Amino acid sequence: MARAFKVKSLTLAGEMTTMIRVSLYEDNEGLRKMLEAAIASDDRLQLAGSHNNCVDILRDIEVDQPNVVIMDIDMPGISGIEGVQLLKSKHTDIEVIMNTVFDDDDRIFNALQSGATGYLLKKSGLQELITAITEIVKGGSPMSPSIARKVLSMIANPAAASKQELDLTSREIEILDHLSQGMSYKMVAAQLHLSIDTIRSHIKKIYEKLHVHSATEAINKVYIFRQNRQK
Repeated sequence: MARAFKVKSLTLAGEMTTMIRVSLYEDNEGLRKMLEAAIASDDRLQLAGSHNNCVDILRDIEVDQPNVVIMDIDMPGISGIEGVQLLKSKHTDIEVIMNTVFDDDDRIFNALQSGATGYLLKKSGLQELITAITEIVKGGSPMSPSIARKVLSMIANPAAASKQELDLTSREIEILDHLSQGMSYKMVAAQLHLSIDTIRSHIKKIYEKLHVHSATEAINKVYIFRQNRQK
């Protein structure tokens, strides 16, 4: 059974807020230290653990109890994608952001299919990663701009036949497109001049139609569908 880890509360400037517990997986020691420092410097975040490989990720997670995991792909022992698969087999509630140098389609969608919710390139910078961590716990699917463009190119403007076979309305496709750009539900609502409740209602319908349980699964399923149509 998946175990849910609670976010720890603290008081800042007289207001109660929550700290997001973050676990790092990065084999480059210099970069790992930079990431540790960036997380430690943000009052919203708490460094739960820092690791140079994900061979023992299930044991790590039990100790760290993170809300968000930052995962490199190319690491010794097993890859970060394999690590995400192991993590998600036991802890579906923990959010994962891939932080990597790889921007090829196969790795992007293998990572998303494994259960990652965000995908950032290391060249994006530390501030974008910090922003991604805070966005992902609010329901966003953060991606580097170049990664978002790759996702959009594969799911945007589907043919009428694709819509019919997928049974998605134009509005649902539009919402899915915005989510693929890393927007949170609140951001999508503002962009489309809809209420957040309306966005949530559309998302629920998308999941029901595609038989999936998250935005990442929905994006990935549309991608696979389109790839199969091209064969």
